Amino acid sequence: MAVGRTLREAVGGLIAARFALFGLELRDELDRVAVMVGLAMVAAFSLVMALSFFGLTILFGFWAYRIVVCSLVALVFLLLGLAAWWKVKQLMELTADPFPLTSEEFAQDRKLIEAAFTPPESAKEENHG
Repeated sequence: MAVGRTLREAVGGLIAARFALFGLELRDELDRVAVMVGLAMVAAFSLVMALSFFGLTILFGFWAYRIVVCSLVALVFLLLGLAAWWKVKQLMELTADPFPLTSEEFAQDRKLIEAAFTPPESAKEENHG
């Protein structure tokens, strides 16, 4: 009876510790994502404004060739957009797995639990021999 209770308390403590670790890592991930999203929004707005005014400057500077200039500016924007899309796709593929510490701890816990509930080889041989 006492062994079962002790085992339940130990497993409960392990689970509570793992969820606490998960909570800390989740909070860190959310903070990191919030900062990244905020900076990405500022960067995107600033780049759009800069490119728009740069395009208008080129357009007004070469007004006689406005159709060609508009086409070239659109092509430059298209190439920049495709390069950014490619970089985002590359970063998404290279992103590390979230919650590495929690995953590692759960893997160790699984090994410990399997070892605790697997009878040793010598006990198996004594029972069968």
